[in-house]
Amino acid sequence: MADIKVVLAQRVLGGSNQSGSLQRVATVYIDGNEYRVSAPPEATGDALEWMSHLKVRQWDSFGGEVELGWNGDGLTALQAVKRELEQQRSSECCAAGMHPDGLHCAAQICLKGHVRHYDGRSFNLKEHCTKCGAACIAECRHCGEPIRGAGKFGGTYARPQYCHRCGEPYPWMGDRLQTARELLYHDEQLTMDDRTKLFDLLKDVMSDPLSELAPAKKKLIEINLGKATEYVREFILDLVAKIATESLKN
Repeated sequence: MADIKVVLAQRVLGGSNQSGSLQRVATVYIDGNEYRVSAPPEATGDALEWMSHLKVRQWDSFGGEVELGWNGDGLTALQAVKRELEQQRSSECCAAGMHPDGLHCAAQICLKGHVRHYDGRSFNLKEHCTKCGAACIAECRHCGEPIRGAGKFGGTYARPQYCHRCGEPYPWMGDRLQTARELLYHDEQLTMDDRTKLFDLLKDVMSDPLSELAPAKKKLIEINLGKATEYVREFILDLVAKIATESLKN
């Protein structure tokens, strides 16, 4: 496994007036070799938003610089910088209690779905849930986007089920979907088409249980569960009811 060290130069880019002057974001050391990761001169704001435009350069044997592609050590360096930028952003969010968008507080929720922080108070990234003992997260595990808490100016807070940036389910929703999927796909009384249709309907209802089409889709779930075993049928219907109740409370 490669020995990788990242030294960040800046997370928030200020732009450059010189058209040919790149902005150093970080220096990465991979097994002792040095790589410089830079953003274009016109880049401003969060460096994470410019990841697809970052360049990796290395000194060549003639004292000049050669640009690396998005493969090999070039890709490794970019991935390392991305992780470091996400960690620093998360730490800043925790300390300030605010989401990077400036409109929401930062949130911290345990893997089982218990909300730990959401109202602007600072918190520690390594906290565990006081209700169930599970580890807590403050960002999406798929794209690294910090979880939104309550609005900056107050109001009620609804625990999000899906990441607002990439659309992937958070762990507490992902566990429910995975359990439902496994039960459906192990029910021998259902055909493969039945299982696929039921799971697709379930995902739709769970993603937006208060939509105009949700009642009709719930009815379709009930109809398609007609052939399922009693345990699977009760579990799925109970799950749909719990999701709807949680949404109404929120």
